[in-house]
Order: sequence, then C-alpha cells, then structure tokens
Amino acid sequence: MATIEEIEIDRYAKELEEDVRHLLKKYSRIMGWDVPDLDEQAARRLILDALQASVARVGSDT
Repeated sequence: MATIEEIEIDRYAKELEEDVRHLLKKYSRIMGWDVPDLDEQAARRLILDALQASVARVGSDT
C-alpha cells in the first residue's frame, strides 16, 4: 500500500513534468537569443543535463 506522500506526489507528477518542459523551453529560447546558429538538439541536451545536475545538487542538500 502506498504512503500518503507517494499518493500525493503521484498527483503532482504531471505538473512537475510540465514545469520541466517549461524550463526547457525557457532556456532554449534564452540560448537562441545568444547563439544565432543554435543546434537545438544539442542545446536541449545541454539544458537537460544542467537541469539534472541541479536536481542532484538540490537533492544532496536534503
């Protein structure tokens, strides 16, 4: 049986995913302003890697 915390986070999973997609779009757009010939796939990978590293650092703070 799932804990109340697991049930609660399941309710937010889609919203969290949408937030990550929003961050990806935001930083892709910002990168595009600074890099005229932006390789969008490479930029997305770099942004996702940076987001994952940030999540890992935040996770180690707890």
